Amino acid sequence: MSNLTVSPSRLERGIAAILLAALVIGCLLVLRPFVAAILWGAILVYATWPVFAWVQIRLRIGRSAAALIMILAAFLIMVAPLALVVSDFADDVRDLLRNLRVVMSMSLPDPPAWVVQLPMVGPRIDEQWRKMSLEEQELQTLAAPYLEALGRWGWGKGVNIGIGLAQGTLELVLALFVAFFFYRDGARLAGRVEGGLMRLAGQRGQRLLHVAGNTVQSVVYGIVGTALVQAALMLVGLTIAGVPNAMLLAFLTGITSPLPIGPPIFWLGAAIWLYATAGLGWCLFMLAWGAGLVSMADNVVRPLLISRGGTTPIVLTLLGILGGVFAFGFLGLFLGPTLLALGYSLLQEWTSPEPAAPDGRSARGQS
Repeated sequence: MSNLTVSPSRLERGIAAILLAALVIGCLLVLRPFVAAILWGAILVYATWPVFAWVQIRLRIGRSAAALIMILAAFLIMVAPLALVVSDFADDVRDLLRNLRVVMSMSLPDPPAWVVQLPMVGPRIDEQWRKMSLEEQELQTLAAPYLEALGRWGWGKGVNIGIGLAQGTLELVLALFVAFFFYRDGARLAGRVEGGLMRLAGQRGQRLLHVAGNTVQSVVYGIVGTALVQAALMLVGLTIAGVPNAMLLAFLTGITSPLPIGPPIFWLGAAIWLYATAGLGWCLFMLAWGAGLVSMADNVVRPLLISRGGTTPIVLTLLGILGGVFAFGFLGLFLGPTLLALGYSLLQEWTSPEPAAPDGRSARGQS
């Protein structure tokens, strides 16, 4: 008789477990297209929660009104510039290709006087330089088919990039939509998460939550903040120098900011274009602006913005950028490094020895 009473209970528990697993899988399948937007919305809200609280207290308004103000501010800072880039992207690509053809078709200047004075190799370089100038028309004729193929390839890639940027804009808008509800109901949700971690891991769970918060804020401030500063500085420098497609180049500088060689590619390219079209003076200006301000911001602004949390190895940042793009698309540029940095910090905290209690026993041993 005892077996007959136990068996139905086990059967019921098994059926309940199967149904629960099916429910979880179903929910994950429904939310799968929106995972990137939900994660980025949650990370953005957590990183800017002190600002949200300040707005609510300062203006003496409710959570919904403060959340709306935060979303509008985030829209103006992140979505509006991206939307402008997307709207003008086709014209920008066309202008870039036309400028490339202009640079390639320009006549090669005579070699500087100091070239021939170089010991041993100077006369030879001077001779070859002048020979290339005389044969320039022939070289352009030979290069014309390759330039045409390069133009078609660049246009095709430009269209694909434009479509990706449009999708990224929609994902960012969706992330801000989700962020509104996180702002409004974040306090209650945070209390439940903290309570769940306390049940699972005790005091260590609270420390893990603290480490996770500091890491998220550090990475978001460091990556997004530095990207915005470098993009703004690049836009100002390009505008002063009169470089075309300034908005597009500044945007590309911002999204490649986490990469050490990202911004230099664009200000060096702008300097080369200025040397070919406007002379040495503007070229030197762009070099000084790029090296002294745009790239230096990575060494100055990032440490100032990252005030808390441990440093993440550069290899994890690079893998986070590349893997994040493959996994989440445009939002993965910032979501990937954030998730890897969060995992790295939590792993460090989890594997570190627990602090000893006053009587010499660990906190886990006491509990």
